[in-house]
Amino acid sequence: MEDRASATRLNAKNLLQSIQTELQQGYNLSPVEAQVLAQYVQQLIDAQTGLARQPGQIIYQAIAVEEPAGKALKDCRKVAVHLTLSGAEDMRLWASQDMETLRRVRVHRLVYEALAQGGALSQEDLACILGCSLKSIKRIFAYYRRQGQPLPGRGEIQDMGRGVSHKIPVIRKYVQDLSFSQISQHLHNHGLNSMARYLRHFALVMLLQERGLTSAQMQSVIGISENLIQQYCALYTELNCAPYERTLERLKQSVLHVPPLSADELPPAPPVSAAEEKGGPC
Repeated sequence: MEDRASATRLNAKNLLQSIQTELQQGYNLSPVEAQVLAQYVQQLIDAQTGLARQPGQIIYQAIAVEEPAGKALKDCRKVAVHLTLSGAEDMRLWASQDMETLRRVRVHRLVYEALAQGGALSQEDLACILGCSLKSIKRIFAYYRRQGQPLPGRGEIQDMGRGVSHKIPVIRKYVQDLSFSQISQHLHNHGLNSMARYLRHFALVMLLQERGLTSAQMQSVIGISENLIQQYCALYTELNCAPYERTLERLKQSVLHVPPLSADELPPAPPVSAAEEKGGPC
């Protein structure tokens, strides 16, 4: 049942649908006009893109990495990404390792190839591309999380699922006074804009937690999931110690330099008890 629902969702991502959506929204064409023109454009693309592929590669329509969660798939911008379905190392792994190891390597490669080309693959995408069950893909994502190397799939990038991708590792490395370029190198050349966004959201969580806001109230102000906010709160509790005090304060100040939130957006902080004022040891 889960795989059948995934197949239905993936139908909204095909190239023809992508072209038709662009023509309707960008050029104000009727659905019929857009469909006819989209079919012609696709024929031209098919005639050209096959020459750019390397042996063992496919061309796949991935959702653009900047598309937000909650947006209908048919309305999301897609990008054509070249994915290596069968790489040079695959035959060696097939001969010396088991199929599960080979599948893990392929999933890792596909996710990062798409990301480098501006696309984000969901777990559903990967199951379709590799011809395996969604449960198998979820097991692979869980394996990499246990290894401390969470894969940046679409669910993790947009915080649609339980994973938080590189958000927590970026913050941990930042408080250790690593530069953005160093952090990027440690995390497979992660984008600087994404890292800046993670740190800004974390700084906002710190400030709002000090104001006494709940996770639900923070969500309405910051616009990220309550699950991620709770993880940021737990991380702040862990890092709120003397070794990181100056770095965390600098991060808070960086947020305070942007236009402040209105009073309507910030509920008044609840009264602080005497016990809370004293605080606890780090």
